[in-house]
Amino acid sequence: MKLPALPSLRSRLLSGTAVLTLSALLLAWWLIAGILERFVAQRFDAEKTAIAQAVMAGAGFDALGQFGIDPTPADPRFERPGSAWSWQVSDGTVVLARSGSLLSADLGADGRRPDAQGRELDRLALDFTAPGDGRELLVTVAMPAQEQVDAARAATRPLALALAVLGLVLLAGQWLGVGWGLRGVRALQADLARLAAGQADALPRPAVRELEPVGEEINRLIEANQRTVQRARAHVGNLAHALKTPLAVLRNRATPADAPLLDRMDRSVRWHLQRARAAGPATPGLRRVPLQPVLDDLALVLRPEALRRGVQLDLSAAPGLLFAGEPEDLTDLLGNLLDNALQWAGSRVVLSARREGRDLWLDISDDGPGIPAHARQALLARGARLDESVPGSGLGLAIVADLVGLYGGELQLDDAALSASGLRVGVRLPAGD
Repeated sequence: MKLPALPSLRSRLLSGTAVLTLSALLLAWWLIAGILERFVAQRFDAEKTAIAQAVMAGAGFDALGQFGIDPTPADPRFERPGSAWSWQVSDGTVVLARSGSLLSADLGADGRRPDAQGRELDRLALDFTAPGDGRELLVTVAMPAQEQVDAARAATRPLALALAVLGLVLLAGQWLGVGWGLRGVRALQADLARLAAGQADALPRPAVRELEPVGEEINRLIEANQRTVQRARAHVGNLAHALKTPLAVLRNRATPADAPLLDRMDRSVRWHLQRARAAGPATPGLRRVPLQPVLDDLALVLRPEALRRGVQLDLSAAPGLLFAGEPEDLTDLLGNLLDNALQWAGSRVVLSARREGRDLWLDISDDGPGIPAHARQALLARGARLDESVPGSGLGLAIVADLVGLYGGELQLDDAALSASGLRVGVRLPAGD
């Protein structure tokens, strides 16, 4: 079953900071835009108030009781016909004076008549009295409401653009900052990869303080693992020496009827000793083991047996191939496979090696009788043997399978190309960089 993808620390940091940044910018827009809109409204109110005060200052009745305004407000907007900028003075019954922009129309005796062109007006109405008459008068100043809206938009539009640019700059800065801050994590990842590839024995001190406890804990775990594996291998060696002599004595004193039981005991001991020896690498990081020296050593050991059996032993590998693991494990693995191949080969055993990506592939082929397809998987079990007449404990392929599994590799059994019935054993292991 495919596991779901894990959330990214980078995406979490970026999304969190982006949400906070955008929220802060929206709040800033709301506050500053409100201030600008109130400022624009206050400015237009001040203009209407100034016009109303100018009208009231020039208003008066003459000796004949005629109302007039002298001087009239000098703002040209109130004199341009149809501009919707207007003022008028009424006594609640009739309009006594009006701006030139109204022409023959007016705003009504109460100053609330709709605009003749259907425009929405923003009005200011003040009560006052004029010299020469004690009547209460009403001055009304009107302006188009849309102009105030347009002025507010003209003030807030640059603000929106500035905040948008600021937001992009902040988001870009956060992206760069998060990337720079995560360099320590990437450095730790690279150090772990070097450790796994056998290029280091311990993690160096992390580049950032927050990761230092992680590095220390990993190094402590590495040291504890080293001590545990070393103790286990030492105990295995001691156990091997302790059991070797008693088993030899029992075999010398045993009757023919006891031989199967002793063989079973011997296979079990060898099995468990090999399993314990393959418990794991002695160091936390896999070593870079050159393949050719291991093949040369195995050739020195196996070639006399191959000559005795009349088998051609061909061990070849491309130059520079490396195995990421323990040299003893590689020797045990290849030794068991080549020993089995020599026992069953008719005239030839061939080992070839190649690298594919991060994997090291080892192919051991022989031209012997081979193994039926239905029996290949069962042969990997402990002590399983197809022919009891051939010497051996039945542990070779099982030990190989354990070692391959230890390194996360792959073991393949199929037909060899050397003959119509030969066996090919393919092994995939981690390659050293």
